[in-house]
Amino acid sequence: MSAAVITPRIIGGLPNAVRSEWTKLWTVRSSWLNLAAGVLLSTLLGMQYGWGLAYDNSHLGPGEVAEKQPIGHFGASVILIVQVVIAAFALLTVTSEYATGSIRSTLQWTPVRRYVVLAKAAVLAPVLFGYGVVVAALASVAGGLTAGSWADWEAAGFVTDLLSVGFYATAAGLFSAGIAWAVRSTAGTLTVAFLLLLVVPLMMGQSSLRALVWTSALLPGGAGQNYLTGATDPLSPVLSAVVLIAWAVGGLALGAGVLKRRDA
Repeated sequence: MSAAVITPRIIGGLPNAVRSEWTKLWTVRSSWLNLAAGVLLSTLLGMQYGWGLAYDNSHLGPGEVAEKQPIGHFGASVILIVQVVIAAFALLTVTSEYATGSIRSTLQWTPVRRYVVLAKAAVLAPVLFGYGVVVAALASVAGGLTAGSWADWEAAGFVTDLLSVGFYATAAGLFSAGIAWAVRSTAGTLTVAFLLLLVVPLMMGQSSLRALVWTSALLPGGAGQNYLTGATDPLSPVLSAVVLIAWAVGGLALGAGVLKRRDA
């Protein structure tokens, strides 16, 4: 009688990890609540910016000239605030597993720890891009409608602005997810993301000291603002995009390194 040959079933590969992360992302309530909050907030902010533009152009001071605004600029402006909501969407995919203890099961099923980080990033990247495009589109349309005749609905510029916001949302979200692997707590990661994406770049960018302006441009939030607005000082949009990619990759690399060294 021949001996039975048992072929072990490999369950920890990267493709399986990606499928698992995709399922987990859409079967938790927090993902859907975050999306609803992002959609609502971006729409309301877009309407506010549109009304603000219409009011300003209708109440010009001496020497001021009214100008139309491309609707895509409403979306680019809104994302600078909604980015915190998008960052929360990304980081919760990591910190929620530590909060519930399910990270232990995740690492048992996918023992190669870098695969877990890569799988989450692979799932998050297209979702974050789509998230950014959707909220920017909603804000742009809402702003254009409330701005009335002061809105410029030129299609090519609108599409370019949407793609730019999608890119920035992806970079900011992946950076936040990478930091989440190192910090592990939702409050701690959200604090770091809030400071580096919004507060610190905003404060430094308004300084009269060139060193602080440069520092702001090299932070993820400052690079994102320069990229979305098309500013060329102190960095061009292309260099700002490179800075954003570096922060996203660096954050994920840091997270993977910490996960490899620490116990779950």
